Amino acid sequence: MKTNYRFFTFHFLLFIVCALLPSLAFAQRVTFESTEEYRSLGAYDTWEQSPFRTGVLNGSNYVALVANPDMEEKDAPGVATNASENVLAVQRSRYGSNTFGARIDLNEPFCLGTSKRYVHVLVNKPVGEGGVVMLIGLGKRHDWEGQKPETEQFWVTASLSTQGQWNDLVFPVTTNESVDIHSLVVVPDLASPHLRTSDFVAYIDDIELNDSPRPRYQVINYPLNFDSNQKPTRTDRALTKLTFMGEGVKDVTVPTTTVYNNLTETAMVFAKAGSDVTVKMTYRGAWMSGYVYVDWNNDGQFTPVIEDHKPAEGSELVSYTFLSGYNSNGASQANGNSVVDGAITCPAFTIPEGTQPGVYRIRLKVDWDNADAGGNDNANNLLTANGGAVVDVLLNVHEDNVSISANQLNGDVLTPESAALSDAPIAFGQSVKIKMAPAPDFTYTGIVLTHGYNLDGPEYVRDNRQYKSVTIPASSFDKATHEYTIPAAYIDGEVRIEGLFTPGSTPDPGEGGDTCTVTYKKNVDGTFYQGGSAVALGQGWAAAEWFSSDSYHIKQCQQRLQHHKF
Repeated sequence: MKTNYRFFTFHFLLFIVCALLPSLAFAQRVTFESTEEYRSLGAYDTWEQSPFRTGVLNGSNYVALVANPDMEEKDAPGVATNASENVLAVQRSRYGSNTFGARIDLNEPFCLGTSKRYVHVLVNKPVGEGGVVMLIGLGKRHDWEGQKPETEQFWVTASLSTQGQWNDLVFPVTTNESVDIHSLVVVPDLASPHLRTSDFVAYIDDIELNDSPRPRYQVINYPLNFDSNQKPTRTDRALTKLTFMGEGVKDVTVPTTTVYNNLTETAMVFAKAGSDVTVKMTYRGAWMSGYVYVDWNNDGQFTPVIEDHKPAEGSELVSYTFLSGYNSNGASQANGNSVVDGAITCPAFTIPEGTQPGVYRIRLKVDWDNADAGGNDNANNLLTANGGAVVDVLLNVHEDNVSISANQLNGDVLTPESAALSDAPIAFGQSVKIKMAPAPDFTYTGIVLTHGYNLDGPEYVRDNRQYKSVTIPASSFDKATHEYTIPAAYIDGEVRIEGLFTPGSTPDPGEGGDTCTVTYKKNVDGTFYQGGSAVALGQGWAAAEWFSSDSYHIKQCQQRLQHHKF
């Protein structure tokens, strides 16, 4: 009979602290307004032969607190105004590698683990310096006694939207379990410095760790001609439901407490390039018309282009029931009373051939004879006064098959037949079964599954979510086969899986063993005792449990526990 054992380490106190640290360590944020917000500042380069690491150049001369060079209030909607008096300046040296940057040592380390969180950093770079910015996390696993706190734990990139002004860059970050981040390094430019003949100065400010992937400052997208929180002014007219007909039928309930509803986080419509979509709007009232917009170029605007009473090629007003006496098919209409049997049914529109798979925003509008996606702003015919409504949802344009891949260390995520996931494409919108295959002496705690589009890019583009990540714990896997069926709802674009493997042993199905429990008692001096031998120093109480059927493995586990630090 094959022997199985399970070994549990007991940093439970540290894990509790680790769980709390993200909120504690960054509760004050690092705004650089006070030197008490951080431990120290300096320069860092990942290149081991860098003159900043060998001592030829003094990195402290390349990083300094300075007065904010751009505190001017911006008139443009949504452009960030940074009112901080002090910011961190970093001179991007041509003598360092492309990963040379400013290092911020934190007062307290923070823990990330395998759950994704977001580090926001305000960055201001000169015009002409639009290269990608990188964030590096330096730290150590608190269960690896010999690991240095300067070990590079993550590298994440983000791009500027504009140069010469402040940008809120969002870096999604994760680590292995048990990792404490002691320092952050902001690399101002990842481009190779080999051809540079001079340095430039970039500015950094207001670093914050939180759970939001949305930038704190951004340009206003998809504007309205009324307040987004506008309450209805009439009770006799209301949009209550949307029905999309094309790839099946999808109903979307519309709240009636506000004139505008952004449902992009909860409602998504699916279609393939070349297919037709029809929208029906359930509407209480009369003498109103319906309009459908799609932002084909994802620029945050809906641009109507009408020729000969029909949407021209590339028009983002794609369907309407009444506009200047015609519908979007170019058919003459007697009037704009488009409500028939309690609904406004817009003419079908076609997803253009060649449309790239991805996420697009759709806007549905009930209005009176008006092409503006923001709503009729004529004082005599306001959308808000006429009982109109605006709703935004997302459109997922997809192909028949999507790609799936797995990326992990210390094990594999495979098909049930033990083949690589990337060996063949998978059908869009259909469930997929996977199997965990840990390396010897490793077990698995689950997976992180990311699904959608542009998985290496920002999570939000123009306020439209591109992808989502979900953690599937090991408890969701079949205990006998180590298999899990990914729900069809997650196969909605590209799929990327990160297997979470950790040191330990995965019991073979059907084989158990004897249970042995060891309880540790703490002496008054804080020493833990087990079997009469001192084990470690610490606070609190701990117990260990493993499965084994021979004394050799019990002895092996005891030896490992005796080296464990509480």
